[in-house]
Amino acid sequence: MKGRAAWGTLDLSLRLCLGWGKGVGEKGKEQGPKAEAEAKGSGTARVRPVPLRHNIYVRLGTGPGSVASIDSEMRATRLIPAIAAVCLFTASDSFARIKLTTLPKRERVEIQLDNGRYTLVEEERIVPLLKGDNRVDFSWSNTRVDKDSIQLRPIAIRRGGEFRPIQVIDGQPEVALIHVAYPPNENALVWSVSAGRACALKMRVSYLISNLGRSFSYRALANKKETELTLKHYIQVRNYSGEDFGEAGVWAGFGPRFLKLIGHQTDVKMLVKRFHKVPIEKTFTFDWYQHGRLNPDKPFASRVLMHYRLRNTKRARLGEFPLQPGKVRIFIQDGHGGEAFLGEDWTGLTPIDGDMRLFLGQARDIVCTRKITRNRRHKVRGNLFNQELLITYEIENFKDTGATIDIREQVNRLAQQYGTNPRGFSEWELGPETTDELRITYEDGRTLPKLHIALPARPKDQDAKVEKTLIQFHIIIKNLW
Repeated sequence: MKGRAAWGTLDLSLRLCLGWGKGVGEKGKEQGPKAEAEAKGSGTARVRPVPLRHNIYVRLGTGPGSVASIDSEMRATRLIPAIAAVCLFTASDSFARIKLTTLPKRERVEIQLDNGRYTLVEEERIVPLLKGDNRVDFSWSNTRVDKDSIQLRPIAIRRGGEFRPIQVIDGQPEVALIHVAYPPNENALVWSVSAGRACALKMRVSYLISNLGRSFSYRALANKKETELTLKHYIQVRNYSGEDFGEAGVWAGFGPRFLKLIGHQTDVKMLVKRFHKVPIEKTFTFDWYQHGRLNPDKPFASRVLMHYRLRNTKRARLGEFPLQPGKVRIFIQDGHGGEAFLGEDWTGLTPIDGDMRLFLGQARDIVCTRKITRNRRHKVRGNLFNQELLITYEIENFKDTGATIDIREQVNRLAQQYGTNPRGFSEWELGPETTDELRITYEDGRTLPKLHIALPARPKDQDAKVEKTLIQFHIIIKNLW
């Protein structure tokens, strides 16, 4: 290559990334011919100016004024990366495209689980910004992120070892989100962020994600007398979203906040709250239309179901938040320092001031039979009539303690069975032969009367016969046709 000029090229994209200004090109255009002539006359090495609309050219020559005694094309090509490095170092304005997946680890992650379908995730990262426009990419794969829910919010700027709020200078914030772009056919979006000066920005990215869910469960331990229990409330986080969140804050929308490792394809169980000495009431319920006859040998008997009932109130040592739906495993103390398993139940949402009923199974020591002892139709006028029914219950309590049985009657079902379809809610009234001491409450308006009957304990003499409790429910269903 002796006595001959050598030319090297650098791709145009480098100039665009560096953001070289107009002045460089203009200066080169003015001095270019003169510099080239001097190079021919002296034989020294010169760098040809950078044209605005062309690639970068580097002219290399030989002679005493050269940068080094470059006499081969191999050495010339080694000089090009060095020149590029100098250009990168001296560029005044820069264009930054930063991908979140290549950034340092998340500084903080918060997972909010108060929605059963979508989970809100908020994460904070420290992003280095250069003066001017910056591009921040957010992309994902194999995860079900709701694209429309993604938001970026600049939070603070690092100053020394601390962060300070973003300030407004001359009417403009130091850092501002300009716009967001959605690359076609990609699970990604690109934010344009403007910075008044180079800085380290703390930013918060929030989004909704699927397959990151929660479930609730309970463990109830009743005392031997079945008057109170200890209730443990758990939350279980199931992460099958495709993302490993590491150590994250977890909040269910109520109760305490947890700090746990939430890895991919992991289940994490946490104790939300332990409630001590919660008063309970053991109930016995009889519903003929729900359960039907017990068996062919006992055509007038039906099942009596047992429940624990507890109220979600402050007075009952609960009432801090609604109790979420979930599975309840129920145990009882055996009086010898151990526990016995009673069963499990699925409970629905129990609001504050609401009742939670825990199913225990079928009672074997309370027997209830039901008979229709009167069924009469009384004509009113035309095809309008009233239906009179007298229902008799016989109840035996074989328990050593007293109990209360709740008998539910369904008036609409009575009308359909013994009269006709009421075509709506039945109108009815109590007849005069109803047992005087019977206490009645109502559900669903007046269509579901509930009869509350107190039962005495069985005789202490084991050989004595258990006395039957007789109750009459006299009802007149009106204006059927």
